Amino acid sequence: MRFQTRLLYTYSLLIVLLVVILSVLFYGYSSGVFEKNAQGTYQLLCTKIGQQIDNVIRPMDFISTNLISDASFKSALASLESLDRSNPKNSYFLNEAMQTIRYLLSSYSIYKNFYAVVVFNKKGDFFSSNFLDHTSVSVSADKIAGLPWIRRANEEAGRSVVVSPYEDQWRTTGRVVVFGRARVMPGLYDDLGYIEVQNRFSDLEPLLVIPGREFVRILVLQADGQPLYQSEKLAPDLIAYYRAESAGTGRNSDFHRNPITRESEFITSSTSAYSGLTVTLVLNKRILLSPLRFVRTISVAIGFLIILFSVFYTWVSSMQLTRPLKLIQARMEKTELSNLPFGAPLEHPNDEIVALDRTFRSLTARLDEAIRHELDSRTLWMQARLDSLQAQVNPHFINNILTVIASRGLELGDERIGDICHGVASMLRYSTSTEERYATVERELEHVGTYLFLMKQRLEDRLIYTIEADQAILDSPVPKIILQQIIENSINHGYQKTQKPMSLGIRVYASGGYWIAEMTDDGEGFEQDRLEELNARIRAIERGLRAGTERRGLGLGGLGLLNTYSRLFLFYRGDIVWKIGNGETGGARVVVGGPAKFDVEEVRRAEGPDRRG
Repeated sequence: MRFQTRLLYTYSLLIVLLVVILSVLFYGYSSGVFEKNAQGTYQLLCTKIGQQIDNVIRPMDFISTNLISDASFKSALASLESLDRSNPKNSYFLNEAMQTIRYLLSSYSIYKNFYAVVVFNKKGDFFSSNFLDHTSVSVSADKIAGLPWIRRANEEAGRSVVVSPYEDQWRTTGRVVVFGRARVMPGLYDDLGYIEVQNRFSDLEPLLVIPGREFVRILVLQADGQPLYQSEKLAPDLIAYYRAESAGTGRNSDFHRNPITRESEFITSSTSAYSGLTVTLVLNKRILLSPLRFVRTISVAIGFLIILFSVFYTWVSSMQLTRPLKLIQARMEKTELSNLPFGAPLEHPNDEIVALDRTFRSLTARLDEAIRHELDSRTLWMQARLDSLQAQVNPHFINNILTVIASRGLELGDERIGDICHGVASMLRYSTSTEERYATVERELEHVGTYLFLMKQRLEDRLIYTIEADQAILDSPVPKIILQQIIENSINHGYQKTQKPMSLGIRVYASGGYWIAEMTDDGEGFEQDRLEELNARIRAIERGLRAGTERRGLGLGGLGLLNTYSRLFLFYRGDIVWKIGNGETGGARVVVGGPAKFDVEEVRRAEGPDRRG
């Protein structure tokens, strides 16, 4: 792809991303502010509606309480309930009781403030302050049982209950929907009757009119969960969901997905401690944010225009920017090894192009110098290879001397000398061989076994060791002399302050695609300060190796835990297992490992004369 085309695509994509991100952020911020304001507003409205409903209910409770507190009223009801109506002698008392009740219900405050105050009992007596609409009313047991609030009133045993909106059953003509409060009047042995305070439901509806009703559902629930008011007809399962959400805690702080309607809704509720009514407002997010659709459309249109203008401007600018670069391209195409460094400087009115040409000429000069330096480095490398071959003469000489000593030991009948010489020669061949820079787990275990055998000859009964190996990972490649350094540290440093026998254990096994070598002793273990220092230095070495600032080779020089970690890290390209610490029962515990399957050709290539870095 041409640089000009790539430049056009890059800046156009950047502009599109910026416009999209800014538009999304602007719309998200606007909708968020709109949502928060709506939430706060309707939370206040919810509380206000609950208070207004309480203000309507309180006078109803007051008038019924006032009636049952009147001794003449209760006495009259008791007479109607207890006197034998078949006895003519009781007619006077019955009429007097009825007149008392009618008198108390005909007060101006009742007539002025309520649609009707109804008093009736199971004997069939009926009294109403609305004598114009409630005429010729007959009270039967079936009619009483059909009233929607009778059961709850009987359960409350004298406490007021809310009367849900229903069609007035006492009215002889026309239809009027009423609501109110009702209670049973308990007597000494049986209930004396019922009081129902009614108001027109149309008087309650103005209190429930709020702004934005097109995206708000209003639901007023009684204490038993039955709806007193619904702004729209809702299904029973939806009412049950809103009732559960209103009763929950922490749910009225944000919009949530309604599992029934699949709409995102904000639910806020307020429960009156006086009446027990719960006012619930449900905001539909989709409808709530509909006024912002115009803002979103305008934002998209403006963003589209900005993108068109920006793409055109970027196209023109890219043509102007890439034109001078073609001059530099032409000079680069003429550059060859035979004309390094390049010729005369380029003259151009653009200072940046002149600076770029100057940098290119400087690069060609450094390239010419680097080529000459590489030739010198190749010569030095070949000399180092010759020195390395010559350095192998001394190990070969020592091997020959050890063979002579072993032969003399056998001639004298001391096989132990022969075993010791054979072990030393084996270790010397293993450590000085330059043909392979790596070994296998099996050869590494043989080497450390030879080392422990030789140490056994010196320490005798004081040294006890065990070596266990999983056959499955014996062919896994490892750097040379990894395990011996750790075992040597255990012998040299783990028992400095004690003369007790040394017990060393080596267990090599496969785990999760890795070979794992676990080495333990029963010595003094690591001191905490020393352990923290080692771990800190290991972490520093790891950071350096990953950053390329620590360039330790895979050679065998430099013993110790830090050198072992560096060689393992470089050999396996950082994919290693490394844990140092103390065992649960004392002593040191070191666990190392690497991939069981590993391409050692990478290591060979990394060690060649052309390695850069």
